[in-house]
Amino acid sequence: MTLKKAYKTNDLYPAFNSAESVSVDDISEIISKLIFFCGNVNPKKDCCFSHIVGLPQHPATLQPMKYMPHQLDLIKQSLVDKQVKFHVNKSRQIGLTEICLRIIQYQSFHKYKGGKILIIAGTREKTTRTVMNRLKSMFNTIPSTVKSNDNLSITLKNGTEIEGKPSNSEAIRGETKIKAVMVDEAAHFGIIDDSVVLDAIEPILHTNRSDIFLVSTPRGQRGFFYELTKSENDYKMVQYDYTNAVGWIYTQEEMNEELKRSDVDVDQEYRCQFTSARSSIFGVITDESTEDYEVEEY
Repeated sequence: MTLKKAYKTNDLYPAFNSAESVSVDDISEIISKLIFFCGNVNPKKDCCFSHIVGLPQHPATLQPMKYMPHQLDLIKQSLVDKQVKFHVNKSRQIGLTEICLRIIQYQSFHKYKGGKILIIAGTREKTTRTVMNRLKSMFNTIPSTVKSNDNLSITLKNGTEIEGKPSNSEAIRGETKIKAVMVDEAAHFGIIDDSVVLDAIEPILHTNRSDIFLVSTPRGQRGFFYELTKSENDYKMVQYDYTNAVGWIYTQEEMNEELKRSDVDVDQEYRCQFTSARSSIFGVITDESTEDYEVEEY
């Protein structure tokens, strides 16, 4: 048994629908007073942000589900007033990209309100657009909070701007009013030397005291995502392997079968290990590798 997905992105994240032409009261102020999650599956009136925007959906059944313990762990650690810098080493298919986008969405009405948020994903605009569309779709249940929705950006009525950018260092440099940066699959940029990406981001973090979420499965012993694990720095290292989703997304028996596969590097993809001798499902790592990773749908 392999963990192949039969669903499509639009099943979980329908295309964003603007409410500009619909007369709906802006609920930004209401959301700004809500906690992230009340802890219950069944909602009560204005009990929490998560019930207003909708709980996560199980990737197989598409039924609402409570946050998994590892998701709640990252939520708790991130919802603080001080600057947070996360290095998130994760297994595939455990809902970590999902939760980081939800944290950013929530904080756009709180800590990041009125500022700018950068979403960086891959070296190509297509990859960035995929992640941005996923984030935009999360506003489908709260369209009254959205002022404008452009190609790679979304502006809220409270002044918060969320912009997607490819990992072009020149495109990143010089940004101001940055409250947060999310780098999705930070180990998988299709460039030989990806240190220029982090070199462009770090001054922004220092000047603006911005939060940052570096999120990725490993991809060999190379690149800034790996090097950060070997150096002294101020990033908070968190790691969530496949066991965190056992009993939630899949059974232990299903994972036992998945871990027998020889066509993927299961130590890297599911056990969060930076291996070097084998290829990953993204392909062998070489200096000639120029293709962006495929964005995870959950």
